Amino acid sequence: MVPCLDGGLLPGDQPIEQSVLPSTHPSNDQIAALQSWLERCLATLESKGAFEEAYALRMEMADWLLAEAG
Repeated sequence: MVPCLDGGLLPGDQPIEQSVLPSTHPSNDQIAALQSWLERCLATLESKGAFEEAYALRMEMADWLLAEAG
């Protein structure tokens, strides 16, 4: 896996524990920041030819969005 240059998770990193996250819906600023980070991370992966990792990241985000909507 190719790490994101802007601080993405590396193999073996633990995800953020859900109990430390705010229980309210994210603000527009937080959503914009996440979208910006995601676009940079995807661009970095694709520029390095890591197309499978970029696709996997897109699918993880799609799963997350569908779970939030459901």
